[in-house]
Amino acid sequence: MNDYILILISAALVNHLCLHQQPLPRLHLHVHGLACALCIALGVIGAQLLAQGVLAPLHIQDLALFLLLSWLALLAWGIPWLLAKWRPAWPVAGLPALLSSNAVALGLALQQASDDSAWSSTLLQALLAGAGFWLALALFADLRQRTKHADIPGVLRGLPIELIGAGVMAMAFSGLNGLFTQ
Repeated sequence: MNDYILILISAALVNHLCLHQQPLPRLHLHVHGLACALCIALGVIGAQLLAQGVLAPLHIQDLALFLLLSWLALLAWGIPWLLAKWRPAWPVAGLPALLSSNAVALGLALQQASDDSAWSSTLLQALLAGAGFWLALALFADLRQRTKHADIPGVLRGLPIELIGAGVMAMAFSGLNGLFTQ
């Protein structure tokens, strides 16, 4: 349950503070979502490689945070560069600063660096977390668009209604908790 709340509140804050353009272009939103998903997936997989290939054999697990921050910073600057080379028409101008502030990637990378889980579960968790963050960004953009013309009290406009929406979505997603366990 805590993971849902943290991911949704993180997406709400990123959407509100960083992607606060009126109206938000859908292409910009989806490019940012794709970049976040790639950053999370590659960050978690790199954290697993780093933990098992470098940190564990050298017995320097205390340097995990320093090395993971460096790895995620490299990804935050490299992914937009690669996306710009792959699709020059995509808007990737402000993505490095947004990706470097993504706490979801760091949290999952630290979690995977401390766990000894299988590669398949690491890859699945990374891909699902990236896709979930992308979905949360799209949901909050739609929430902002729907509440723009709705009759909402002035005190609740903007970030407060988005955080209320994050709480409601977290409760809805918590209903899915345990759905796929045996």
